[in-house]
Amino acid sequence: MLLQVRNLTRASVLLALGIVLPSLFHLSGIPGQVFLPMHIPALLGGFLLGSGESFLLGVVLPPVNFLVSGMPPFPNFLVMMGELGMYGLASSLFFRRLRWGIVPSLFGAMLLGRVVAIFGYFVLFAILGRGFNVLALLQSLFVVSLPGIAIQLVAVPGLTTLILNREAARNL
Repeated sequence: MLLQVRNLTRASVLLALGIVLPSLFHLSGIPGQVFLPMHIPALLGGFLLGSGESFLLGVVLPPVNFLVSGMPPFPNFLVMMGELGMYGLASSLFFRRLRWGIVPSLFGAMLLGRVVAIFGYFVLFAILGRGFNVLALLQSLFVVSLPGIAIQLVAVPGLTTLILNREAARNL
């Protein structure tokens, strides 16, 4: 029972963070595709929640943000649902099931999420009858977003370690 309450509380806080962070970026005029503020809560969910909950958190964040702020725009948020869902699922599976460390789990999740995004945009462009420019997409996912990737590589392991260490200290 306590575990369920803790996970529900964590999921709620991460969902709120996943709405507030992008909103602050949009209000300040800082482009979300550069700093990736929605990615941080989705990735954190994988380390702090179960795989199902973290997947659901990642899937829910883009449409909720679209309803709140109109960003990410339609139909991009559909692809982001798969990308962020994979972040949560993969980081949870790598960290909790395979017992990888935080940083390897984070790298693996970030890579798999981007693979899902590439596939998602390929399918979306095919449905829309638009040309698929894989180089432009790779530039967006790996170059334009370098500041966001750097933030994730610092913030996610740091916050995960802090939260898990505090939890372990409370359980002593």
